[in-house]
Amino acid sequence: MSTEERPAARAAETSAAGNGAASNSAAGKTALAVAGLSVAYGNVVAVHDATFTVAEGDACAIVGPNGNGKSSILMGVTGMVRRRGAVEIFGAPARNGDVRWAARHGLTLVPERRQLYPDLSAEDNIILGCYTWTRSIGKARRSDSYQKAVNLFPELKPHLKQAAGTLSGGQQQMVAIARGLAANPKILAVDEPCLGLAEAIAKRVYDVLAQIHAAGTTLIVVEEAPRRALTLCNRRVEVRNGMAGAA
Repeated sequence: MSTEERPAARAAETSAAGNGAASNSAAGKTALAVAGLSVAYGNVVAVHDATFTVAEGDACAIVGPNGNGKSSILMGVTGMVRRRGAVEIFGAPARNGDVRWAARHGLTLVPERRQLYPDLSAEDNIILGCYTWTRSIGKARRSDSYQKAVNLFPELKPHLKQAAGTLSGGQQQMVAIARGLAANPKILAVDEPCLGLAEAIAKRVYDVLAQIHAAGTTLIVVEEAPRRALTLCNRRVEVRNGMAGAA
């Protein structure tokens, strides 16, 4: 169990417009709606009654100290763990505990600590992101979504044939984000994208996330450092101990 999964969490939805982040949301259309979300690991409640919405085109930060349930919110929303409460993706009720359903309906997770296959090449790890819409390696390699994902990280191109486990932490994070993009998501959820990275690499990662958002993808970013998150995000969900609800 990670440190994100222990105490109960309280999520309060607020606008970050006053922090200088520009909104890119489409008027009135909800990409993600979460109501009464609770996540528990055995007898330990990590999240209780989280409720928030993310509009299409928004960049939403989920912020708060470590150990308060930020990652567990994403795990519940994306179906990585079973949950209580309701989740809707573009108005369709999400199946509980079904990651494939969420991905096929447009929501893709870039998990904390990357979770790559270390013995596979960087290229093969990225191609795995295409599995939500094709099982043909050739079709995946020729696809626009794969090419766009790789082209966002030109510094990765000399390393595409290299085993992912031999890459630096920053390169592995780039591979993980590229894998998420290869799924051609409408909503990209990124969990702690700068964890363990040098500040220069963290800035590069955020520059790429800004490009992804500018191209029209809705973003959800779990981030311990709210100042960094709000340079990009126009909405935030604050997570802290206790009950959960929209502010």
